[in-house]
Amino acid sequence: MTQAMHDYLLMGGYAGFIWPAYGVAALVLIAFAFDSWRRVHQATTALRRLESEVAARGGNKTRLHTVPGKPDQASNQPTPNQPTVGS
Repeated sequence: MTQAMHDYLLMGGYAGFIWPAYGVAALVLIAFAFDSWRRVHQATTALRRLESEVAARGGNKTRLHTVPGKPDQASNQPTPNQPTVGS
């Protein structure tokens, strides 16, 4: 059995090319995993910071997609003079 393992580890004489390739692939995968974890951590931190800012302003009163000059009207709602889609 030790001879079989020895032959396997030699990889038919190409072990000097194969094992470093496995090592590089493992390092790249570890780097991707670490980068993903770091980005999730940064996004979570930013989200918590933004949520605390919203809470400090008095709750969730954000207005997304507002029409400039008309802060109480959402941009996806048609105005009385604006034709609706399909009209």
